[in-house]
Amino acid sequence: MVILVTDTGFHPDDWTDGFVPLAAVSPQDGESIGRLAIDLSDPRCAPADWVRLQHFLPRTALVRIRLRQVGDAEGHDLATSLRRAGFGGRIRAHGAVLAGHYTLARRAGFSEIELQAHQAQRQPCEHWCNDPRWTPARRRS
Repeated sequence: MVILVTDTGFHPDDWTDGFVPLAAVSPQDGESIGRLAIDLSDPRCAPADWVRLQHFLPRTALVRIRLRQVGDAEGHDLATSLRRAGFGGRIRAHGAVLAGHYTLARRAGFSEIELQAHQAQRQPCEHWCNDPRWTPARRRS
Protein backbone atom coordinates (compact mmCIF):
# COMPACT_ATOMS: atom_id res chain seq x y z
CA MET A 1 0.00 0.00 0.00
CA VAL A 2 1.33 3.43 -0.98
CA ILE A 3 1.03 6.36 1.40
CA LEU A 4 1.68 9.95 0.35
CA VAL A 5 3.22 12.54 2.64
CA THR A 6 2.25 16.16 2.03
CA ASP A 7 2.26 19.25 4.22
CA THR A 8 -1.15 18.17 5.51
CA GLY A 9 -0.03 14.70 6.64
CA PHE A 10 -0.45 11.13 5.39
CA HIS A 11 -2.90 10.38 2.59
CA PRO A 12 -3.72 7.38 0.41
CA ASP A 13 -2.26 7.56 -3.10
CA ASP A 14 -4.77 9.32 -5.34
CA TRP A 15 -2.90 8.74 -8.62
CA THR A 16 -4.67 5.96 -10.50
CA ASP A 17 -3.37 6.45 -14.04
CA GLY A 18 -0.07 4.58 -13.60
CA PHE A 19 3.49 5.65 -14.39
CA VAL A 20 5.47 5.50 -17.62
CA PRO A 21 9.28 5.43 -17.77
CA LEU A 22 10.64 8.38 -19.73
CA ALA A 23 12.25 6.07 -22.30
CA ALA A 24 8.87 4.41 -23.02
CA VAL A 25 6.96 7.61 -23.83
CA SER A 26 6.64 8.45 -27.51
CA PRO A 27 5.34 11.72 -28.95
CA GLN A 28 2.22 9.95 -30.22
CA ASP A 29 1.49 8.38 -26.82
CA GLY A 30 1.60 11.71 -25.07
CA GLU A 31 -1.26 13.04 -27.16
CA SER A 32 -3.51 10.01 -26.87
CA ILE A 33 -3.10 8.80 -23.30
CA GLY A 34 -4.11 12.01 -21.56
CA ARG A 35 -2.38 12.95 -18.33
CA LEU A 36 1.16 11.64 -18.15
CA ALA A 37 2.96 10.52 -15.02
CA ILE A 38 6.62 10.04 -15.84
CA ASP A 39 8.67 7.73 -13.65
CA LEU A 40 12.39 8.50 -13.39
CA SER A 41 14.10 5.53 -11.76
CA ASP A 42 17.45 7.31 -11.98
CA PRO A 43 17.67 11.04 -11.21
CA ARG A 44 20.83 11.40 -13.29
CA CYS A 45 19.40 13.07 -16.37
CA ALA A 46 21.65 13.03 -19.44
CA PRO A 47 21.30 16.10 -21.69
CA ALA A 48 19.25 14.14 -24.25
CA ASP A 49 16.95 12.84 -21.48
CA TRP A 50 16.48 16.36 -20.12
CA VAL A 51 15.44 17.60 -23.58
CA ARG A 52 13.07 14.65 -23.92
CA LEU A 53 11.61 15.28 -20.47
CA GLN A 54 11.08 18.99 -21.18
CA HIS A 55 9.26 18.08 -24.40
CA PHE A 56 6.65 16.11 -22.43
CA LEU A 57 6.28 18.47 -19.45
CA PRO A 58 3.31 20.41 -20.89
CA ARG A 59 1.31 17.12 -20.95
CA THR A 60 2.70 15.81 -17.67
CA ALA A 61 0.73 15.94 -14.43
CA LEU A 62 3.24 14.13 -12.20
CA VAL A 63 6.96 13.36 -12.27
CA ARG A 64 8.10 10.62 -9.90
CA ILE A 65 11.81 10.62 -8.99
CA ARG A 66 13.45 7.72 -7.20
CA LEU A 67 15.96 8.79 -4.57
CA ARG A 68 18.68 6.15 -4.57
CA GLN A 69 20.12 6.98 -1.16
CA VAL A 70 19.24 9.25 1.72
CA GLY A 71 19.99 12.85 0.76
CA ASP A 72 20.30 12.03 -2.97
CA ALA A 73 21.53 15.41 -4.24
CA GLU A 74 20.93 14.51 -7.88
CA GLY A 75 17.27 13.80 -7.16
CA HIS A 76 16.87 17.10 -5.35
CA ASP A 77 18.70 18.95 -8.15
CA LEU A 78 16.38 17.39 -10.73
CA ALA A 79 13.29 18.52 -8.78
CA THR A 80 14.73 22.04 -8.58
CA SER A 81 15.49 22.02 -12.32
CA LEU A 82 11.94 20.94 -13.12
CA ARG A 83 10.54 23.84 -11.10
CA ARG A 84 12.97 26.28 -12.74
CA ALA A 85 11.82 24.98 -16.13
CA GLY A 86 8.30 26.05 -15.19
CA PHE A 87 6.83 22.68 -14.29
CA GLY A 88 3.86 23.33 -12.01
CA GLY A 89 2.63 19.76 -11.64
CA ARG A 90 3.29 17.28 -8.91
CA ILE A 91 6.83 16.10 -8.23
CA ARG A 92 6.98 12.97 -6.10
CA ALA A 93 10.02 11.52 -4.34
CA HIS A 94 10.17 7.84 -3.48
CA GLY A 95 12.80 5.36 -2.43
CA ALA A 96 15.38 6.33 0.20
CA VAL A 97 13.55 9.10 2.03
CA LEU A 98 13.67 10.17 5.66
CA ALA A 99 11.25 12.34 7.59
CA GLY A 100 14.13 14.54 8.78
CA HIS A 101 14.79 15.59 5.19
CA TYR A 102 11.21 16.60 4.40
CA THR A 103 11.88 20.35 4.59
CA LEU A 104 14.83 19.97 2.21
CA ALA A 105 12.73 17.94 -0.21
CA ARG A 106 9.98 20.57 -0.20
CA ARG A 107 12.50 23.35 -0.78
CA ALA A 108 13.98 21.42 -3.70
CA GLY A 109 10.57 21.35 -5.37
CA PHE A 110 9.05 18.02 -4.35
CA SER A 111 5.35 18.34 -3.63
CA GLU A 112 4.93 14.92 -2.06
CA ILE A 113 6.76 11.86 -0.79
CA GLU A 114 5.70 8.32 -1.57
CA LEU A 115 6.11 5.80 1.23
CA GLN A 116 5.49 2.10 1.42
CA ALA A 117 3.55 0.93 4.47
CA HIS A 118 6.70 -0.29 6.27
CA GLN A 119 8.36 3.11 5.77
CA ALA A 120 5.32 4.93 7.14
CA GLN A 121 5.23 2.60 10.14
CA ARG A 122 8.88 3.40 10.98
CA GLN A 123 8.44 7.13 10.33
CA PRO A 124 4.95 8.10 11.53
CA CYS A 125 3.05 11.14 10.34
CA GLU A 126 4.12 13.38 13.21
CA HIS A 127 7.79 13.01 12.14
CA TRP A 128 7.13 14.66 8.75
CA CYS A 129 7.22 18.41 9.19
CA ASN A 130 7.95 21.16 6.68
CA ASP A 131 9.58 23.93 8.71
CA PRO A 132 9.85 27.03 6.50
CA ARG A 133 11.93 28.77 9.20
CA TRP A 134 14.66 26.12 9.17
CA THR A 135 18.10 27.18 7.95
CA PRO A 136 21.23 25.08 7.70
CA ALA A 137 23.72 25.37 10.53
CA ARG A 138 26.66 27.59 9.70
CA ARG A 139 30.11 26.15 10.03
CA ARG A 140 32.36 27.67 12.60
CA SER A 141 35.87 28.34 11.45
